[in-house]
Amino acid sequence: MPQQFVIKDFLMQHGLRLLTMACLWLSFCAQAVTLEEAIEFALKIDPNLRASKLNLQATEENIALARAKLLPQVSLQGTSSQLTQTTIQDLPTGGSSSRSFTGPSVNHQLVMRQAIFRPKDLSSLRYAELQTEYMQLKYKFDLAELKSRVSNSWIELIGAQQIALAYQRPLASMKLAAVQERVRLEQGDGTKDVMMEADAQYENAKATYQQAMETLKAKKIAFEKLTTISSDQLLNLKYVSRQVKDISEAEKMMMWENLRNASLELQMAKLQESMQLERVRNAEADHKPTLDLIAAVNLAQNDATSTQGYQYKNKQLGVQYIFPLYFGGGVNASVKQAYFSYESSQLESQIQHAKIENDFYLSWSQLAGIVKRNNALFLSIVSAKEQLNAAQKGFDLGVKTLNDIAVSEMNISRREVEFVILAQEYYRLKIKLKLVEIDSLLND
Repeated sequence: MPQQFVIKDFLMQHGLRLLTMACLWLSFCAQAVTLEEAIEFALKIDPNLRASKLNLQATEENIALARAKLLPQVSLQGTSSQLTQTTIQDLPTGGSSSRSFTGPSVNHQLVMRQAIFRPKDLSSLRYAELQTEYMQLKYKFDLAELKSRVSNSWIELIGAQQIALAYQRPLASMKLAAVQERVRLEQGDGTKDVMMEADAQYENAKATYQQAMETLKAKKIAFEKLTTISSDQLLNLKYVSRQVKDISEAEKMMMWENLRNASLELQMAKLQESMQLERVRNAEADHKPTLDLIAAVNLAQNDATSTQGYQYKNKQLGVQYIFPLYFGGGVNASVKQAYFSYESSQLESQIQHAKIENDFYLSWSQLAGIVKRNNALFLSIVSAKEQLNAAQKGFDLGVKTLNDIAVSEMNISRREVEFVILAQEYYRLKIKLKLVEIDSLLND
Protein backbone atom coordinates (compact mmCIF):
# COMPACT_ATOMS: atom_id res chain seq x y z
CA MET A 1 0.00 0.00 0.00
CA PRO A 2 1.50 3.39 -0.96
CA GLN A 3 2.57 5.60 1.90
CA GLN A 4 0.18 8.47 1.07
CA PHE A 5 -2.85 6.14 1.19
CA VAL A 6 -1.83 4.90 4.63
CA ILE A 7 -1.75 8.49 5.91
CA LYS A 8 -5.04 9.36 4.25
CA ASP A 9 -6.83 6.32 5.70
CA PHE A 10 -5.57 7.10 9.20
CA LEU A 11 -6.68 10.72 9.01
CA MET A 12 -10.13 9.76 7.79
CA GLN A 13 -10.56 7.39 10.72
CA HIS A 14 -9.43 9.88 13.34
CA GLY A 15 -10.37 13.22 11.81
CA LEU A 16 -13.96 13.19 13.06
CA ARG A 17 -12.86 12.32 16.56
CA LEU A 18 -10.32 15.14 16.63
CA LEU A 19 -12.90 17.60 15.28
CA THR A 20 -15.40 16.58 17.96
CA MET A 21 -12.80 17.03 20.69
CA ALA A 22 -11.89 20.46 19.34
CA CYS A 23 -15.54 21.55 19.37
CA LEU A 24 -15.97 20.37 22.94
CA TRP A 25 -12.79 22.17 23.94
CA LEU A 26 -14.02 25.42 22.39
CA SER A 27 -17.38 25.10 24.15
CA PHE A 28 -15.62 24.91 27.52
CA CYS A 29 -13.37 27.88 26.84
CA ALA A 30 -16.23 30.30 27.41
CA GLN A 31 -16.98 28.74 30.82
CA ALA A 32 -13.55 29.06 32.42
CA VAL A 33 -13.71 29.63 36.16
CA THR A 34 -11.19 31.86 37.91
CA LEU A 35 -9.04 30.81 40.83
CA GLU A 36 -10.77 33.41 42.99
CA GLU A 37 -14.13 31.76 42.27
CA ALA A 38 -12.72 28.32 43.04
CA ILE A 39 -11.47 29.58 46.40
CA GLU A 40 -14.83 31.21 47.18
CA PHE A 41 -16.64 27.94 46.52
CA ALA A 42 -14.19 26.05 48.74
CA LEU A 43 -14.62 28.59 51.55
CA LYS A 44 -18.35 27.90 51.64
CA ILE A 45 -18.15 24.12 51.92
CA ASP A 46 -14.87 23.21 53.60
CA PRO A 47 -15.68 21.46 56.92
CA ASN A 48 -12.24 22.18 58.41
CA LEU A 49 -12.69 25.93 57.97
CA ARG A 50 -16.22 25.83 59.39
CA ALA A 51 -14.96 23.86 62.41
CA SER A 52 -12.17 26.42 62.89
CA LYS A 53 -14.70 29.26 62.81
CA LEU A 54 -16.92 27.55 65.39
CA ASN A 55 -13.92 26.90 67.63
CA LEU A 56 -13.03 30.60 67.40
CA GLN A 57 -16.56 31.63 68.36
CA ALA A 58 -16.55 29.19 71.28
CA THR A 59 -13.19 30.51 72.51
CA GLU A 60 -14.39 34.13 72.31
CA GLU A 61 -17.01 33.31 74.93
CA ASN A 62 -14.20 32.58 77.42
CA ILE A 63 -13.62 36.34 77.66
CA ALA A 64 -17.21 36.92 78.80
CA LEU A 65 -16.95 34.02 81.24
CA ALA A 66 -13.73 35.37 82.76
CA ARG A 67 -14.94 38.98 82.87
CA ALA A 68 -18.16 37.95 84.61
CA LYS A 69 -16.23 37.04 87.76
CA LEU A 70 -14.99 40.64 88.04
CA LEU A 71 -18.42 42.23 87.56
CA PRO A 72 -21.14 42.60 90.23
CA GLN A 73 -22.74 39.32 91.29
CA VAL A 74 -26.35 39.89 92.38
CA SER A 75 -28.60 37.17 93.76
CA LEU A 76 -32.02 37.00 95.39
CA GLN A 77 -32.89 34.06 97.59
CA GLY A 78 -35.54 33.30 100.18
CA THR A 79 -38.04 30.96 101.73
CA SER A 80 -41.78 31.22 102.37
CA SER A 81 -43.73 28.66 104.41
CA GLN A 82 -46.62 28.18 106.88
CA LEU A 83 -45.30 27.77 110.44
CA THR A 84 -47.19 25.93 113.19
CA GLN A 85 -45.32 25.77 116.47
CA THR A 86 -46.22 24.71 120.03
CA THR A 87 -43.86 25.62 122.89
CA ILE A 88 -44.13 23.85 126.30
CA GLN A 89 -42.27 25.29 129.29
CA ASP A 90 -41.78 23.56 132.68
CA LEU A 91 -42.54 25.85 135.64
CA PRO A 92 -40.36 25.96 138.84
CA THR A 93 -43.47 25.56 140.97
CA GLY A 94 -44.43 22.46 139.12
CA GLY A 95 -46.57 21.91 136.17
CA SER A 96 -46.03 23.47 132.73
CA SER A 97 -47.35 26.09 130.37
CA SER A 98 -47.76 25.89 126.66
CA ARG A 99 -48.00 28.40 123.85
CA SER A 100 -48.95 27.79 120.23
CA PHE A 101 -48.26 29.90 117.16
CA THR A 102 -49.54 29.53 113.60
CA GLY A 103 -48.61 31.92 110.80
CA PRO A 104 -46.44 32.57 107.77
CA SER A 105 -42.65 32.29 108.00
CA VAL A 106 -40.83 34.43 105.40
CA ASN A 107 -37.18 35.25 104.74
CA HIS A 108 -35.99 37.11 101.58
CA GLN A 109 -32.41 38.23 101.01
CA LEU A 110 -30.89 40.36 98.21
CA VAL A 111 -27.10 40.03 98.06
CA MET A 112 -24.55 41.85 95.88
CA ARG A 113 -20.88 40.95 95.67
CA GLN A 114 -18.35 43.12 93.81
CA ALA A 115 -14.75 42.02 93.33
CA ILE A 116 -12.23 44.62 94.48
CA PHE A 117 -8.97 42.68 94.34
CA ARG A 118 -8.94 39.27 92.64
CA PRO A 119 -5.56 38.66 90.97
CA LYS A 120 -6.41 35.12 89.82
CA ASP A 121 -9.58 36.23 88.03
CA LEU A 122 -7.72 39.13 86.39
CA SER A 123 -5.11 36.66 85.15
CA SER A 124 -7.85 34.36 83.85
CA LEU A 125 -9.30 37.27 81.86
CA ARG A 126 -5.91 38.07 80.30
CA TYR A 127 -5.45 34.39 79.46
CA ALA A 128 -8.88 34.26 77.79
CA GLU A 129 -7.98 37.31 75.68
CA LEU A 130 -4.67 35.72 74.61
CA GLN A 131 -6.46 32.47 73.85
CA THR A 132 -8.92 34.31 71.62
CA GLU A 133 -6.06 36.05 69.78
CA TYR A 134 -4.48 32.65 69.24
CA MET A 135 -7.68 31.18 67.81
CA GLN A 136 -8.09 34.19 65.53
CA LEU A 137 -4.61 33.50 64.15
CA LYS A 138 -5.49 29.81 63.93
CA TYR A 139 -8.55 30.67 61.83
CA LYS A 140 -6.41 32.86 59.55
CA PHE A 141 -3.91 30.02 59.28
CA ASP A 142 -6.67 27.54 58.37
CA LEU A 143 -8.02 30.03 55.82
CA ALA A 144 -4.57 30.45 54.24
CA GLU A 145 -4.08 26.67 54.28
CA LEU A 146 -7.37 26.16 52.45
CA LYS A 147 -6.44 28.76 49.84
CA SER A 148 -3.12 27.00 49.41
CA ARG A 149 -4.83 23.62 48.98
CA VAL A 150 -7.20 25.02 46.35
CA SER A 151 -4.32 26.74 44.56
CA ASN A 152 -2.20 23.59 44.56
CA SER A 153 -5.14 21.56 43.29
CA TRP A 154 -5.65 24.19 40.58
CA ILE A 155 -1.95 24.09 39.66
CA GLU A 156 -1.90 20.29 39.56
CA LEU A 157 -5.09 19.98 37.51
CA ILE A 158 -3.91 22.44 34.85
CA GLY A 159 -0.55 20.68 34.72
CA ALA A 160 -2.14 17.22 34.48
CA GLN A 161 -4.31 18.40 31.58
CA GLN A 162 -1.32 19.83 29.75
CA ILE A 163 0.80 16.72 30.38
CA ALA A 164 -1.95 14.46 29.03
CA LEU A 165 -2.24 16.61 25.89
CA ALA A 166 1.53 16.61 25.44
CA TYR A 167 1.66 12.81 25.59
CA GLN A 168 -1.34 12.52 23.25
CA ARG A 169 0.10 14.77 20.54
CA PRO A 170 2.74 12.40 19.07
CA LEU A 171 0.49 9.31 19.15
CA ALA A 172 -0.96 9.87 15.68
CA SER A 173 2.42 10.21 13.96
CA MET A 174 3.88 7.32 15.98
CA LYS A 175 1.03 5.06 14.91
CA LEU A 176 1.50 6.13 11.29
CA ALA A 177 5.23 5.39 11.62
CA ALA A 178 4.48 1.91 12.99
CA VAL A 179 2.01 1.25 10.15
CA GLN A 180 4.53 2.53 7.61
CA GLU A 181 7.28 0.23 8.91
CA ARG A 182 4.92 -2.75 8.77
CA VAL A 183 3.97 -1.87 5.16
CA ARG A 184 7.64 -1.48 4.24
CA LEU A 185 8.39 -4.89 5.74
CA GLU A 186 5.56 -6.47 3.77
CA GLN A 187 6.85 -4.83 0.58
CA GLY A 188 10.39 -6.01 1.28
CA ASP A 189 11.80 -2.51 1.85
CA GLY A 190 12.03 -2.70 5.63
CA THR A 191 13.39 -4.94 8.37
CA LYS A 192 11.64 -6.76 11.20
CA ASP A 193 13.70 -5.15 13.97
CA VAL A 194 12.83 -1.63 12.79
CA MET A 195 9.15 -2.56 12.57
CA MET A 196 9.20 -4.06 16.09
CA GLU A 197 10.95 -1.00 17.49
CA ALA A 198 8.36 1.31 15.92
CA ASP A 199 5.54 -0.81 17.39
CA ALA A 200 7.23 -0.85 20.80
CA GLN A 201 7.71 2.92 20.81
CA TYR A 202 4.08 3.45 19.90
CA GLU A 203 2.82 1.06 22.61
CA ASN A 204 5.08 2.70 25.18
CA ALA A 205 3.87 6.18 24.20
CA LYS A 206 0.25 5.01 24.35
CA ALA A 207 0.76 3.49 27.82
CA THR A 208 2.40 6.71 29.01
CA TYR A 209 -0.57 8.70 27.74
CA GLN A 210 -3.02 6.34 29.46
CA GLN A 211 -1.12 6.73 32.71
CA ALA A 212 -1.28 10.52 32.31
CA MET A 213 -5.03 10.28 31.76
CA GLU A 214 -5.45 8.26 34.97
CA THR A 215 -3.49 10.92 36.84
CA LEU A 216 -5.69 13.58 35.27
CA LYS A 217 -8.82 11.77 36.44
CA ALA A 218 -7.51 11.72 40.01
CA LYS A 219 -6.67 15.45 39.87
CA LYS A 220 -10.14 16.23 38.52
CA ILE A 221 -11.82 14.32 41.33
CA ALA A 222 -9.68 16.05 43.97
CA PHE A 223 -10.43 19.51 42.56
CA GLU A 224 -14.16 18.88 42.25
CA LYS A 225 -14.42 17.52 45.79
CA LEU A 226 -12.55 20.51 47.13
CA THR A 227 -14.53 23.18 45.25
CA THR A 228 -17.69 21.46 43.84
CA ILE A 229 -16.73 23.09 40.49
CA SER A 230 -16.61 21.03 37.32
CA SER A 231 -13.00 20.47 36.27
CA ASP A 232 -14.08 20.93 32.64
CA GLN A 233 -14.17 24.68 33.30
CA LEU A 234 -10.36 24.71 33.47
CA LEU A 235 -9.81 23.07 30.08
CA ASN A 236 -8.70 26.26 28.37
CA LEU A 237 -6.00 27.10 30.90
CA LYS A 238 -2.37 26.14 30.43
CA TYR A 239 1.19 27.13 31.27
CA VAL A 240 2.87 28.98 28.42
CA SER A 241 6.54 28.17 27.86
CA ARG A 242 8.51 31.37 28.25
CA GLN A 243 11.64 32.67 29.89
CA VAL A 244 11.30 34.16 33.36
CA LYS A 245 13.36 36.74 35.17
CA ASP A 246 16.24 35.48 37.30
CA ILE A 247 15.86 36.07 41.03
CA SER A 248 18.74 38.12 42.40
CA GLU A 249 20.55 37.16 45.59
CA ALA A 250 19.98 40.70 46.90
CA GLU A 251 16.26 40.02 47.17
CA LYS A 252 16.75 37.08 49.50
CA MET A 253 17.11 38.91 52.85
CA MET A 254 14.27 41.28 52.08
CA MET A 255 12.01 38.36 51.19
CA TRP A 256 13.06 36.52 54.36
CA GLU A 257 12.21 39.53 56.52
CA ASN A 258 8.80 39.84 54.87
CA LEU A 259 8.11 36.13 55.26
CA ARG A 260 9.21 36.09 58.89
CA ASN A 261 7.09 39.11 59.80
CA ALA A 262 4.03 37.71 58.04
CA SER A 263 4.42 34.14 59.32
CA LEU A 264 1.26 33.07 61.12
CA GLU A 265 3.11 30.07 62.56
CA LEU A 266 5.65 32.33 64.30
CA GLN A 267 2.92 34.64 65.57
CA MET A 268 1.04 31.66 66.98
CA ALA A 269 4.20 30.35 68.64
CA LYS A 270 4.80 33.75 70.31
CA LEU A 271 1.21 33.81 71.54
CA GLN A 272 1.71 30.33 72.98
CA GLU A 273 4.64 31.76 74.96
CA SER A 274 2.46 34.59 76.28
CA MET A 275 -0.32 32.16 77.19
CA GLN A 276 2.05 29.89 79.11
CA LEU A 277 3.54 32.90 80.93
CA GLU A 278 0.04 33.98 81.94
CA ARG A 279 -0.55 30.48 83.29
CA VAL A 280 2.47 31.02 85.55
CA ARG A 281 0.93 34.27 86.83
CA ASN A 282 -2.41 32.55 87.27
CA ALA A 283 -0.82 29.84 89.42
CA GLU A 284 1.13 32.44 91.45
CA ALA A 285 -2.13 34.29 92.15
CA ASP A 286 -3.20 31.45 94.46
CA HIS A 287 -0.66 32.86 96.96
CA LYS A 288 -2.34 36.29 96.94
CA PRO A 289 -5.32 37.54 98.99
CA THR A 290 -8.72 38.46 97.60
CA LEU A 291 -11.04 41.29 98.63
CA ASP A 292 -14.75 41.67 97.82
CA LEU A 293 -17.37 44.29 98.63
CA ILE A 294 -20.54 42.78 100.12
CA ALA A 295 -23.97 44.47 100.32
CA ALA A 296 -27.18 42.74 101.45
CA VAL A 297 -30.80 43.52 102.33
CA ASN A 298 -32.84 41.01 104.37
CA LEU A 299 -36.63 40.99 104.85
CA ALA A 300 -38.02 38.41 107.30
CA GLN A 301 -41.12 37.51 109.31
CA ASN A 302 -41.52 34.76 111.92
CA ASP A 303 -38.35 33.06 110.69
CA ALA A 304 -37.23 31.93 114.15
CA THR A 305 -38.70 31.10 117.55
CA SER A 306 -37.48 34.38 119.01
CA THR A 307 -39.05 36.47 116.25
CA GLN A 308 -42.57 35.03 116.20
CA GLY A 309 -45.03 37.74 115.49
CA TYR A 310 -42.29 40.09 114.32
CA GLN A 311 -41.37 41.56 110.92
CA TYR A 312 -37.90 43.01 110.46
CA LYS A 313 -35.57 44.42 107.79
CA ASN A 314 -31.75 44.20 107.88
CA LYS A 315 -29.21 46.07 105.74
CA GLN A 316 -25.57 45.03 105.52
CA LEU A 317 -22.53 46.66 103.88
CA GLY A 318 -18.95 45.48 104.29
CA VAL A 319 -15.97 43.65 102.85
CA GLN A 320 -14.91 40.03 102.70
CA TYR A 321 -11.26 39.01 102.47
CA ILE A 322 -9.40 35.74 102.12
CA PHE A 323 -5.71 35.27 102.99
CA PRO A 324 -4.37 31.93 101.71
CA LEU A 325 -2.03 30.39 104.28
CA TYR A 326 -1.20 26.79 103.45
CA PHE A 327 -2.50 24.30 100.87
CA GLY A 328 -0.11 21.39 101.34
CA GLY A 329 2.41 22.59 98.72
CA GLY A 330 -0.08 22.30 95.85
CA VAL A 331 0.26 25.96 94.84
CA ASN A 332 4.06 25.74 94.58
CA ALA A 333 3.73 22.60 92.45
CA SER A 334 1.26 24.36 90.14
CA VAL A 335 3.64 27.30 89.73
CA LYS A 336 6.56 25.02 88.87
CA GLN A 337 4.45 23.04 86.42
CA ALA A 338 3.30 26.22 84.65
CA TYR A 339 6.86 27.58 84.52
CA PHE A 340 8.20 24.40 82.94
CA SER A 341 5.47 24.63 80.28
CA TYR A 342 6.46 28.26 79.65
CA GLU A 343 10.13 27.32 79.13
CA SER A 344 9.03 24.53 76.78
CA SER A 345 6.97 26.99 74.72
CA GLN A 346 10.03 29.25 74.37
CA LEU A 347 12.05 26.37 72.98
CA GLU A 348 9.22 25.43 70.62
CA SER A 349 9.21 29.01 69.29
CA GLN A 350 12.93 28.73 68.56
CA ILE A 351 12.39 25.39 66.85
CA GLN A 352 9.56 26.84 64.74
CA HIS A 353 11.68 29.84 63.77
CA ALA A 354 14.60 27.59 62.74
CA LYS A 355 12.26 25.32 60.75
CA ILE A 356 10.71 28.23 58.84
CA GLU A 357 14.15 29.72 58.16
CA ASN A 358 15.52 26.40 56.88
CA ASP A 359 12.43 25.89 54.71
CA PHE A 360 12.85 29.39 53.31
CA TYR A 361 16.47 28.93 52.26
CA LEU A 362 15.78 25.48 50.84
CA SER A 363 12.75 26.74 48.90
CA TRP A 364 14.69 29.80 47.71
CA SER A 365 17.52 27.68 46.33
CA GLN A 366 14.99 25.36 44.65
CA LEU A 367 13.22 28.32 43.07
CA ALA A 368 16.48 29.83 41.80
CA GLY A 369 17.41 26.48 40.27
CA ILE A 370 13.99 26.05 38.68
CA VAL A 371 14.20 29.51 37.08
CA LYS A 372 17.52 28.61 35.44
CA ARG A 373 16.24 25.18 34.35
CA ASN A 374 13.08 26.76 32.97
CA ASN A 375 15.01 29.26 30.86
CA ALA A 376 17.28 26.50 29.54
CA LEU A 377 14.28 24.28 28.85
CA PHE A 378 12.56 27.10 26.96
CA LEU A 379 15.47 27.16 24.50
CA SER A 380 15.37 23.36 24.36
CA ILE A 381 11.67 23.41 23.39
CA VAL A 382 12.35 26.00 20.68
CA SER A 383 15.16 23.80 19.39
CA ALA A 384 12.94 20.69 19.40
CA LYS A 385 10.27 22.50 17.42
CA GLU A 386 12.87 23.49 14.84
CA GLN A 387 13.93 19.85 14.60
CA LEU A 388 10.31 18.84 13.98
CA ASN A 389 9.97 21.52 11.31
CA ALA A 390 13.12 20.22 9.61
CA ALA A 391 11.86 16.63 9.81
CA GLN A 392 8.53 17.61 8.20
CA LYS A 393 10.32 19.44 5.39
CA GLY A 394 12.62 16.47 4.89
CA PHE A 395 9.61 14.15 4.76
CA ASP A 396 8.05 16.31 2.05
CA LEU A 397 11.32 16.05 0.09
CA GLY A 398 11.46 12.30 0.63
CA VAL A 399 14.66 12.30 2.69
CA LYS A 400 12.95 11.78 6.08
CA THR A 401 10.46 9.15 7.24
CA LEU A 402 7.35 9.24 9.39
CA ASN A 403 9.44 7.71 12.15
CA ASP A 404 11.71 10.78 12.07
CA ILE A 405 8.64 13.00 12.51
CA ALA A 406 7.34 10.80 15.34
CA VAL A 407 10.68 10.90 17.15
CA SER A 408 10.77 14.71 16.84
CA GLU A 409 7.22 15.03 18.16
CA MET A 410 7.98 12.71 21.07
CA ASN A 411 11.04 14.78 21.87
CA ILE A 412 8.87 17.93 22.02
CA SER A 413 6.36 16.06 24.15
CA ARG A 414 8.93 15.03 26.74
CA ARG A 415 10.37 18.52 26.98
CA GLU A 416 6.93 20.09 27.32
CA VAL A 417 6.07 17.65 30.11
CA GLU A 418 9.29 18.56 31.88
CA PHE A 419 8.40 22.24 31.47
CA VAL A 420 4.93 21.71 32.97
CA ILE A 421 6.40 19.91 35.97
CA LEU A 422 8.84 22.79 36.47
CA ALA A 423 6.04 25.34 36.08
CA GLN A 424 3.96 23.60 38.75
CA GLU A 425 6.82 23.59 41.22
CA TYR A 426 7.68 27.19 40.29
CA TYR A 427 4.23 28.45 41.27
CA ARG A 428 4.07 26.29 44.39
CA LEU A 429 7.34 27.76 45.61
CA LYS A 430 6.32 31.33 44.77
CA ILE A 431 3.18 30.89 46.86
CA LYS A 432 5.14 29.32 49.72
CA LEU A 433 7.67 32.16 49.71
CA LYS A 434 4.94 34.82 49.46
CA LEU A 435 6.46 36.00 46.17
CA VAL A 436 3.06 35.94 44.48
CA GLU A 437 -0.43 36.37 45.83
CA ILE A 438 -2.66 33.36 45.38
CA ASP A 439 -5.36 35.53 43.81
CA SER A 440 -2.98 36.56 41.01
CA LEU A 441 -1.41 33.15 40.58
CA LEU A 442 -2.02 32.66 36.86
CA ASN A 443 -1.56 36.33 36.03
CA ASP A 444 2.09 36.21 37.12
